[in-house]
Amino acid sequence: MSDLENLLGNLGPEEAVDIDWNAPDAGERPPIARPGTYEFVFSLREDQSEKNADLPAGFDVVSIQGHDYLTAIFDADVILTTGETKKLTYQRVNVFRNDKMPLSSFDALARSLGLRYGNTITERIAAFQGASGRARGKGQLEWTFFDKSNEQTTSTAPRTRKNRTTGERVKDNRWPRNADGTFADTVTDSNGTKHYGRAEFVNYFAKGATEAANG
Repeated sequence: MSDLENLLGNLGPEEAVDIDWNAPDAGERPPIARPGTYEFVFSLREDQSEKNADLPAGFDVVSIQGHDYLTAIFDADVILTTGETKKLTYQRVNVFRNDKMPLSSFDALARSLGLRYGNTITERIAAFQGASGRARGKGQLEWTFFDKSNEQTTSTAPRTRKNRTTGERVKDNRWPRNADGTFADTVTDSNGTKHYGRAEFVNYFAKGATEAANG
């Protein structure tokens, strides 16, 4: 008997399985949690901005409509429904606010953390620094995926965004759902490859606000 025949004889019986040739690439990881409302512990990033080195670690500047706005960059230790805690990194909020927004994302996060301050940049920075590593907030977590081939975003909470190339306002695609109405684990890009979404907080709730049901 040949070596090949010996090898084949020692292999277990083959099983009929479906092979998903469009599965996410190796290295892609599922989001830490499904879309829903979660409590978390807030911690400023320790990274220093390369472009704005005069700002403390955990802060940067974002340009919106031709103006610069203070941005906070933080990690969140998210408390899951099982009681387990998982870290969500590089979350961002800024002080930009238009007429339709009662609070900027920066101030909405601060309110969720139980913070109060005046209207100066210095006060905002000091408040977040004092809360880092100990304050607990509550936010709405969603999934997004950006398809680089067509510059289209797919989201579990669709909104209108500015196209990075044309500058036009474009509506997000809706995240696909399973037959039972829950969100599918992955989204398929324009090349037919499946991808996991990026988990991010898109909204923050004041203390005592009613929690939304997890999707």
